[in-house]
Amino acid sequence: MKLRSVLSVSALAAVFAGGAAAHPHIFIDTAFELLFDEDGALEAVRIDWAYDEFYSLMLIEENDLDADGDSLPEQAALDAYAGQDVDWAAGFPGDFTIAVDGVAVELDGPVTHRARYEAGRVVTSHIRPLTTPLDVSQGVVTAQAYDPTYFVAYEVPEAPGVAGRDDCQLDREVADRKAAQAEYGEKLAEVDATSDPFEVVELPDIGVLFADRFVLTCAASF
Repeated sequence: MKLRSVLSVSALAAVFAGGAAAHPHIFIDTAFELLFDEDGALEAVRIDWAYDEFYSLMLIEENDLDADGDSLPEQAALDAYAGQDVDWAAGFPGDFTIAVDGVAVELDGPVTHRARYEAGRVVTSHIRPLTTPLDVSQGVVTAQAYDPTYFVAYEVPEAPGVAGRDDCQLDREVADRKAAQAEYGEKLAEVDATSDPFEVVELPDIGVLFADRFVLTCAASF
């Protein structure tokens, strides 16, 4: 099963009354690095996704990544699979946002795909170029990894990096998860009270409540 196959359903994420979508279904540890060009402009972001162990098993089984049945996916199969988990429909934002003063900048589709297997988890990597390189001195630049519907829960366990400039850093602003969970519960309760039990509903922008925000700071000039 491709992640995109699941995410095509994630637009229904807060799906049925009765709290059926009260929790995320896939858990991904994200690592990322902002990439700057030689002129000091932000040109891309490199993203790694480490899938949770259960979903990794699903990926291995449904994509035939373990041909010899030894419970370890072959690297050749992973190489062939690389990029298939981000085979997104046009317009899908990719669960990663770079913004300037709160306004998202446009990212191109993913390139430079890799896949590996570590400690019982499938880990995939891709790069998202910015459609236009960004002068980061023009406003407050932030980065976040999240699924708006919260079908997928993204965590960023390690501090993200910066490549191409040595005068920039990313500082973490930790999300208030207790408040996020309370607001999430309130929205689900509203759905329970007003929806037909078989009606598909959407709860947009829930995931951002749980997402840490990373604020970029750089020297005044490059």
